[in-house]
Amino acid sequence: MGDETSNILKLPENLDLNAASSMHEQLISLKGSSVEIDASDVRKSGAQCIQVLMAAKKTWDVEGNSIAVGAMSENFENTLKLLGISGDELPLKETA
Repeated sequence: MGDETSNILKLPENLDLNAASSMHEQLISLKGSSVEIDASDVRKSGAQCIQVLMAAKKTWDVEGNSIAVGAMSENFENTLKLLGISGDELPLKETA
């Protein structure tokens, strides 16, 4: 039972307002399970999408499940830095 598999949520290239709504719906469907966010294809990051991910992290923390950002594009990583998002607000998974 210690073998926990994560669901992977692949983010689209353009994280705009429409993507925020879609991402929110996808996250709701994954509620109650561990989730790994794949942001490797992101070219444009909107603050609304980052807010959705931050809210999801709080929900997952309360429920005792894990959620983390795995692979990230340079653009996504730069947006997090620009917005001052830390690992406490949006956990970043260590990649080997």
